[in-house]
Amino acid sequence: MRVLAAAKAMSLPDWWIGAGFLRNRVWDAMEGNEPVRPRDVDLVYFHASDTAPETDWALSDRANERFPFACWEIRNQARMHVKDGVAPFRSTAEGIAHWTETATAVAIRLDENGKLSFLYCYGSADLLDLIVRPVTVDGATMPRDLVERRIRDKRWLERWPDLTVRL
Repeated sequence: MRVLAAAKAMSLPDWWIGAGFLRNRVWDAMEGNEPVRPRDVDLVYFHASDTAPETDWALSDRANERFPFACWEIRNQARMHVKDGVAPFRSTAEGIAHWTETATAVAIRLDENGKLSFLYCYGSADLLDLIVRPVTVDGATMPRDLVERRIRDKRWLERWPDLTVRL
């Protein structure tokens, strides 16, 4: 909750924390693994009128100074379409929907009342069933070699041996 409270304190528009921060915690709990301190916190937001990468760098620096208990990576989803070579996103959720795997395209935040709010771009089944499946957006599926490389480089099958990979 400390990470979520810190993210909320940043007051970024349409913010969410997602990717490995949430996925890894769910999978660790399901596999009975001891919780591992996240390598980084993926805090994403949407601000269409300020897409300069320098803004994200400054926000990340500010978060890392104010909240040193986590390693913050802050990215404006309003500019991430350029990296992906797709049409501009209209929201943070649309950017998250372009993340590599369905179980990774998930996020969490605190709402205005301090209650947990979850975002599952492709439903929660793959996350909860320990399934790795590439995302398909607008008829295009994430490249198989990209998903395989992520599984290998991040050592997912060693950490979560019950994962099912569906490519």
